[in-house]
Amino acid sequence: MSKSVWIALGLLLGVSTWIGSGFLSQSEESIVPSSGSDSGDLSPPPKVKMPTVQTRLAKAGDVDQVLDLMGVTAANRSVEVDVQSKGIIARLNIETGASVKKNDLLATLDPEDREVRLREARAVVKLRQSEFDAALKLSKKNLQSETELTRAETNLDSARASLKSAELEIERTQIRAPFGGIIEEKFVEIGDFVDVGQAVYKIIDLSKIKVQGQVSEYDISIVKVGMPASLTFLGEGNLEGIVTFVSKLSDSVTRTFKIEVTAPNKELAIASGRTAKIGLNLGVARAHLLSPAVLTLDDQGRIGVKIVDAEDEVRFLPVELISDTPGGMWLSGLPEAVNLITMGHEFVAVGQRVISVPTNP
Repeated sequence: MSKSVWIALGLLLGVSTWIGSGFLSQSEESIVPSSGSDSGDLSPPPKVKMPTVQTRLAKAGDVDQVLDLMGVTAANRSVEVDVQSKGIIARLNIETGASVKKNDLLATLDPEDREVRLREARAVVKLRQSEFDAALKLSKKNLQSETELTRAETNLDSARASLKSAELEIERTQIRAPFGGIIEEKFVEIGDFVDVGQAVYKIIDLSKIKVQGQVSEYDISIVKVGMPASLTFLGEGNLEGIVTFVSKLSDSVTRTFKIEVTAPNKELAIASGRTAKIGLNLGVARAHLLSPAVLTLDDQGRIGVKIVDAEDEVRFLPVELISDTPGGMWLSGLPEAVNLITMGHEFVAVGQRVISVPTNP
């Protein structure tokens, strides 16, 4: 519920309680006539009526200061696995929704003439190795020039490079998972021709879940990487995570800053794209737990409460909302202990003297 709604309900509750209680009692206080009055007038001096209010000694307590945001979940990692060599899809080993581990074989291209080229490359390497070995023996006996030996060595290196290229082409016919995750999409079927760079599968990693939210420019200075955060999901309970990213660039329209909170996602229970409530733990603060019924507004429109000071005069103290709980609202900005007006605050003015009637907490 928004802050303005709470205030409206609080004011309504306070007025209703006050009127219903019949606590409109007033006390009388005599005023001594001034020296300039007619000394011959023996009538009783006029009485000034002082309103009575109920008060309670409110004491501050410790509360976890939390900044609440709304965010959307995203996978820890997401990638479209593409092919690095053109050809025809010969096998598809995994279906959509299946779990895979890193390096699992996802699909295979038809090798076509790649295996023939591999055998040829191996044969050439074997031949060039023999030529080099022979040239080396002759060179040691001074029966072969250094130039011929160098040429044989160069031919061997070239053959080995060709073999490596042929082996790599065979390896590229096997499309493997770059990391463990879930197959989210399949883009091809057996028999399809694919070119270099064409996607075959989409894999998402949900072992951790990221929640992306937006922080206002007013609050961004207090949000730091490594800060603890809680994540609340409808019907799924809570997760504990940490802030892993804080943007240094605001959105050009909203002037908000993107943040990311990362949390473990046991049993992959949380899906990508869900709404989540982010609670950023800003540390412990001293605050008062009060009913919204005691809230009021001053002439400047500020939210606050009315108290009775040591001189029995009404004072207004502005407050700030830290958190809203079923047991009341945690409010900061008040002294450690205050004589809080709990009933009648809407019928007395700041600076007015009142009679304070303490009540139990």
